[in-house]
Amino acid sequence: MTFKHVCVLMILLLAPMGAMASSPFYQLKLTPITPDAPSTLAAYRGQVLALLLVQPQCSWCKKQHKLLARMIKQQPKHCQKLIAMMMATGGDKHVLKREMKRYQSPFAITTFPNRLSQSLAVKSTPQLFILDSEGTLETYHIGFMPETALRETINGLLEKTQCQQSKDMLG
Repeated sequence: MTFKHVCVLMILLLAPMGAMASSPFYQLKLTPITPDAPSTLAAYRGQVLALLLVQPQCSWCKKQHKLLARMIKQQPKHCQKLIAMMMATGGDKHVLKREMKRYQSPFAITTFPNRLSQSLAVKSTPQLFILDSEGTLETYHIGFMPETALRETINGLLEKTQCQQSKDMLG
């Protein structure tokens, strides 16, 4: 981990400390790949958000994606506390859009924002950012995160989070 990497992560961790502060993650401008992808992460305020950084041909990314999809599917439909979004890297928007179709993902997919990309010292994938319901970075993990560790990280955050109706129920 480089000094720059540590500084950026510290800013992202400490910025939302004030009661009226808005998460720097919520301010990132996103470039949607799928139609359901938001233009900012603020759309997920109130839910625990797992941001999965992937590359098209990454087998570990696909395994992490399947694990997250299974965990999200196990939630009661009436109480959606955990949501995931994928951020793709490794090509331009059109290439990534074509490649991400292979995932057949239920998650919204965007390109990886340059502002965040430039702050990362490690460019390998998968990378997992877990944000609490207020957008505070709680966990940053490089590589595949096993189910036990992922559940341990997420379960504590879910206990502090209110239920959100699923988009299916808002219909």
